[in-house]
Amino acid sequence: MPNTSGNFMYDMRPPAGIMNVFSRLNYKPHYAIAEFVDNSTQSYFLHRTELRESVPDFKLSIIVTHDPRERTLTIEDNAFGMERDRFLDAITLDAKNGEQENSRNEFGMGLKTAASWFGNVWSVTSTAYGSPNRYTAVVDIPHFQESGESDIEIRVESAPIWEHGTTIHITQVTKTMGPRSIGKTRAMLASMYRRDLAGGEVRINVNDQDIAFEGYPILRFRDREWKKDLDFSFDFLGKSYRVTGFVGIMNPAGFPKSGFALFRRNRVIIGGEDQNYKPHEIFGASNSQVALKLFGELNVDDFPVNQAKDGFVWHDGLEDEFLTQLKIQIQDYIDIARMSIKERAREEQYSDKHSERVEEEVSRAVENLNLMNLTPDGDRCADDHDHDEVDIPSQSLFDIRDDVVQQFALEMNEDNQKPSDFQSSERSYTVRLNDVTTRNIHVSWEIGSNARWIHVAKNDDESLGVTINVNHPFFKPYSNEDEFQVVLEKFVIAFVVAEETAKLNSSADGYIMASAIRNNMNRYLNKLSEG
Repeated sequence: MPNTSGNFMYDMRPPAGIMNVFSRLNYKPHYAIAEFVDNSTQSYFLHRTELRESVPDFKLSIIVTHDPRERTLTIEDNAFGMERDRFLDAITLDAKNGEQENSRNEFGMGLKTAASWFGNVWSVTSTAYGSPNRYTAVVDIPHFQESGESDIEIRVESAPIWEHGTTIHITQVTKTMGPRSIGKTRAMLASMYRRDLAGGEVRINVNDQDIAFEGYPILRFRDREWKKDLDFSFDFLGKSYRVTGFVGIMNPAGFPKSGFALFRRNRVIIGGEDQNYKPHEIFGASNSQVALKLFGELNVDDFPVNQAKDGFVWHDGLEDEFLTQLKIQIQDYIDIARMSIKERAREEQYSDKHSERVEEEVSRAVENLNLMNLTPDGDRCADDHDHDEVDIPSQSLFDIRDDVVQQFALEMNEDNQKPSDFQSSERSYTVRLNDVTTRNIHVSWEIGSNARWIHVAKNDDESLGVTINVNHPFFKPYSNEDEFQVVLEKFVIAFVVAEETAKLNSSADGYIMASAIRNNMNRYLNKLSEG
């Protein structure tokens, strides 16, 4: 159906020249562009059902194009678009409609303020889904300022029935963006709209490049992801505020990505790489271990936001109360982040380079071990006899070990373990136990709980996985010394091989002589010392 209304004049109220003051707002390019993205995404979410009626796999597309040579900026979407009344609201300075309450574009000012901040002349063109009309308005700020007028011409054209969406075109751009600024805009928009992008329903393209957000890695340790869900409320000045989301320990860590992203209506208000919320009350100094590893996403929909939507209106004490309550909820994770590196040896001492050097030195010692006589006199008691290999339950070994060795070998209770945020690469050794039996031993270091010195696990192929905890109080004073790492690894190999040999030489009922492990270790340590 063709349009019959024709072009018409519209009073913007108050005089449009006042838009000149918007150029002095304290915007940043990515927050100004976010105003347009807020309008596009809100339009889509409000009318998702209608848009998918004809196109079941419909995807919102928002295209941002900046041309520094032509000094233009264009934002184009295929959202629901605007019919006459909504279109007039969009260009009216003091207009607000019911759809905007509790929405991303709640103030009804974002399009006007952001477009006027970016450039002197801007236009809006929009067609609503199912409408035959395309509306266009051009706002020439210098002209309105000089003339004092507030009337603006609204052009009405016929549009094909399949057309819908809105285009904002800004000319005489005064806030140009170079390659670096464009890159930061991509990164910040990806962070701000990470949830929209992750859902797969929204595509945002900036200068011919789709943006994407790469989630931050969460520490996994002992089959657990170190992430804590949050849902708590508190009262302040007679109003209840609810906070949901999560906190976690990041691994690998990094100062640019740590900190909290604060969401309101699934859009980041504060957050992004190098821009996350890191209050001193929780993170301490900017170079602290908490500031390196603690991160999270917090939903604070009840909190009042400023008009630029780049911060909160909470300087009346609301922020202080929020931090007090948040710290109570996450104190355990603050402690974990603080201790994860502070209470352990330095990671660089266990790098791949150091690992290769240790493996080279220990391998030479293991060669000597493999050349030794495996059946010396005096290793068995007089009543020892040949027998088949018996798989001895580990608890049987614990029962006969000396108290000190038992204390070292016992696993600590899982509830009391603290997460390890580091494990070195593996070093592999093949050791002869007797003339027909060998064991492959895979050794790595970890910086873990301080209650066990090693952990030994037998794999399906009979190889042994050995993890040495360099954070154990007995080793910790020496664990940063290069030579100690070699000595410790030799000692652990001697211990593990002595256990395995004792198992092979146990009696038919699984009994192991108390002296067997000590005698074996003595022999193995002598040989390993020759490496």
